[in-house]
Amino acid sequence: MKRTLAVLLTVAALTAPLAGCSKSKPVTGTVVSKDTDHECKTKKKGKKRTRSCHTEYELTVRTKAGKEEEVDVSSGAYSLCAEGLNYPKCTKH
Repeated sequence: MKRTLAVLLTVAALTAPLAGCSKSKPVTGTVVSKDTDHECKTKKKGKKRTRSCHTEYELTVRTKAGKEEEVDVSSGAYSLCAEGLNYPKCTKH
């Protein structure tokens, strides 16, 4: 029990600084382009190989200041937000 608690506290202490790494200000603006990346990884465990794949969805948003920012979104938000729509308003249907 004490060992489990010590491990949990160590993990919490090591991951707490990572919480500050996320962007503090959300991006708002007009969607100017959309992109998907399909990535696969192969893991080998002993003689067995396992392949896992996933798709990442990105929107490029032009802010009022004219700066273009890439935003990682869910597949649902990607489907809802067409070019020319306002982000993040387009994700709330």
